[in-house]
Amino acid sequence: MNPLVSVVIPVYNVEKYLRQCLDSVIYQTYKNLEIICINDCTTDSSDKILEEYAKKDSRIIIKKNPENLGLGLSRNEGIKIAKGDFIHCLDSDDWMELNAYETILKYFDKDVDAVRFTYLSHNQINGKVEHINSQQKELLYRKVNIYDNPECFKLWWSSAWIKVYRRNFIIENSLFYNDYRCLEDIEYAIRTALKAKNIVFINEALLNYRAERKGSLLTKRAAYIENVLQDTIWANSIAKQLPQKTAGAILNYIYQLFVMNALDAYYFNKLSYDKMKLLFARNIDLNVFQNNEIFDAQLAYKYCKKVLEYNHLKFFFSYNLRRYIKEHFPEFTKTYFRLKRRILGC
Repeated sequence: MNPLVSVVIPVYNVEKYLRQCLDSVIYQTYKNLEIICINDCTTDSSDKILEEYAKKDSRIIIKKNPENLGLGLSRNEGIKIAKGDFIHCLDSDDWMELNAYETILKYFDKDVDAVRFTYLSHNQINGKVEHINSQQKELLYRKVNIYDNPECFKLWWSSAWIKVYRRNFIIENSLFYNDYRCLEDIEYAIRTALKAKNIVFINEALLNYRAERKGSLLTKRAAYIENVLQDTIWANSIAKQLPQKTAGAILNYIYQLFVMNALDAYYFNKLSYDKMKLLFARNIDLNVFQNNEIFDAQLAYKYCKKVLEYNHLKFFFSYNLRRYIKEHFPEFTKTYFRLKRRILGC
């Protein structure tokens, strides 16, 4: 008997993309699906599109939230009513390859709690398509976990939509998303990795992701720096009870995210330099950053050191001005770096 796959799709103001998303699921080569669409109080015509599709495909279940809950809590609503043996959370502006679930299910057995696949990134501005794949070939197509193979965590990533989980694994471990409005998947990625008996990583591009469509991601992340801070504090606390290399993998991961999101917040004037410096000093262990056996975080380590060791003016010219020039005047970037090297040489 073919196992049932529950596809959970939160829907909010995606009328332009929703049909392609739904078509990519209902026309899968693997047919035993339930398609749970969570209407998160959408204000465009997405609700009408859902009703239209539900009339022609009985596998589609529509649940409307009483109020707008956001992505993470909407996924939770879908997970709670899912009856499938496996669960996949799909974003409503992305779409699946038609053989996706048939391919993924081949890698599950009774000892595998999750399968993590790869994706094609579609840049909505320049039209380029890139396969975002896994480079660590020694970790692919075999059962691994964060305790026996802590280096596998660098392939795990936070994104929900590139993973299919065994439903019992999620329910028995109470693995539900937090109520963050942004960056809700960081903590979830850590908790699922720590609970998973085995994960299988496959290098199959089975999802299509709309890059540059998600709005101003940098600005959005900058506004939610407090979320990453709370996740960092939490990760520091649980790391004390973990094996050293497992703790190192998790802390390197969260520290890198913390540094990069803090830099975004600083750049967009959401976080002062003095506050950023204090947060880094209190919450980041630089010795963990330097553990290159587990995770390559040298760029984040470099910026963290600069924040801690520079004064505001020096850091502004070292980072902020360079980033501004690179972003707004890319043709002058090489000239700027050449001139900077000459000045420093003098």
